[in-house]
Amino acid sequence: MPLDPKTVDHLAELFAQGATNRAVSQTAGVDRNTAARYRAQLGFGPAPKRPAPNRSTLTVEQKVLTLMRPAEGGHMEWTGRRTKSNGTPVFTHHERTYTARSVAFRAHTGRAPVGYVTAECDQPEWCVAPAHLEDEPGRTRARAALAVITGRATSLVECSRGHATAEHRRYLPDGTPYCGACHAEGKRARRAAA
Repeated sequence: MPLDPKTVDHLAELFAQGATNRAVSQTAGVDRNTAARYRAQLGFGPAPKRPAPNRSTLTVEQKVLTLMRPAEGGHMEWTGRRTKSNGTPVFTHHERTYTARSVAFRAHTGRAPVGYVTAECDQPEWCVAPAHLEDEPGRTRARAALAVITGRATSLVECSRGHATAEHRRYLPDGTPYCGACHAEGKRARRAAA
């Protein structure tokens, strides 16, 4: 049986305010199925989902900063949780887990990191200061410059196994060059043997 026009107008007003079918059925005195049918007939989409009452209003970049505390020498110490496997600083924001260093890097540089983000300072184990973080290309540039300064730079175009150094050259923190492809192959072989 169709509803009277005054009730339909009242339903339309409730739908426009974002009321759910349940709220409309309680307020207007109709069952939920009727509310759903009139929602579709009147051209209203589903009611918007309300955020959970305990949901943070902070952005992911703002939240990562709340979990850091200043330390001596311009460093930042992580006060949030860490992974059990390797101690990586992590946090959850809106039901999604993030690594603290990658979010802090993105907030500081304005771009997404390439590869792993590590602290390139004298406290790499625990520092999460955005200005001390580097991704793979940044580490490679800084360590290549160090290799030149310390005399460890090499002009070889291939490693001993034939990998192109332009693509695979990586550097240890002290500037010593090595082949990233050979390193990865060795790591895979050690895992297969274990």
